Amino acid sequence: MPVQNINGYTPLTDAIAYIDANNDGYTDVFVATGSYLLEGEIISELFLNNTSNQFSYNNGPFNGDVVPATHARKTIVADFNGDSLLDMFIADHGYDASPFPGNNPKLIIQDNAGSFSWTRMTDQTGFHHTATAADIDNNGTIDVFVGGHSPFFYINDGNANFTFNDSLFPSRTVYSSELIDVDQDGYVDLLIGAHEFDGAATVIYWGSSGGSFTDANSTTLTSVDSYGTVLDFEAEDLDGDGDKDVVVTRTGGGNSNFYQGVYIQLLVNNGSRAFTDATTQINDNGTASDSWFPWLRAQDLDDDGDIDLFSDDIDDNFLLVNDGSGNFTRSTL
Repeated sequence: MPVQNINGYTPLTDAIAYIDANNDGYTDVFVATGSYLLEGEIISELFLNNTSNQFSYNNGPFNGDVVPATHARKTIVADFNGDSLLDMFIADHGYDASPFPGNNPKLIIQDNAGSFSWTRMTDQTGFHHTATAADIDNNGTIDVFVGGHSPFFYINDGNANFTFNDSLFPSRTVYSSELIDVDQDGYVDLLIGAHEFDGAATVIYWGSSGGSFTDANSTTLTSVDSYGTVLDFEAEDLDGDGDKDVVVTRTGGGNSNFYQGVYIQLLVNNGSRAFTDATTQINDNGTASDSWFPWLRAQDLDDDGDIDLFSDDIDDNFLLVNDGSGNFTRSTL
């Protein structure tokens, strides 16, 4: 399923999403594209499932108005307007070089006819490198965290009308994020990462009933020398003890190995919001010679009742098979 080469640009594929785009009961693939060092925008791409997991390029559900991007970094999927249909939100950081002018987030709403309409969120232009969505204030609506040089929340009124709020999170750079209830207390927690080699710690900010996140209510995760660029997070019970363990996908950091190699960090949950670095339980981890990838997936890939870890793109051919006790052996997809 190759992305299309549009107007001579090689499209990016980081901001991929899985969504039933035409309401036929089958999962389709959406890619918010853009191109490296592109100053304008190119249209994103939709691939429809033919019901046999064969996919064809078809932007028809956008009815001639396809959402564009400059350098889309992440697409998130959620029901933002409460109609039981999945919508999408694109974090686009814009031209990836000085002066880093940024771009706008885009909101894509699906209707009952299987069509999409989109809105450019012009109130915020910036280096939006990540986004994640969840109900942070437990009012039944899905809010959005947007990370970059100046992170903020979009607070949802339930009808996909969002209000900007930058007071719910400390001011710091964020390049990777996920909203997950790690400690299973009923409040979603915010996992964030950036460049550890620049002094930006990798942190879990613990959620609360008020929907705010503070340094005083947080846990700093163990840093990793030479792999200080944080790409992605997963939180699943990997060892069968009922707690959610945390997996951090990393690549190289610093001048000598920036965005080179792969390192999967395993942090075992000890309870009481404490974690032990158990990365040694991964046999044959990623190396400096592996190609980095943006997303790690957690799923029982071999149907043996435990959670395995694998790269989202099969071309990366990266699979860690779980023995059921949180010990992983590298294999191939």
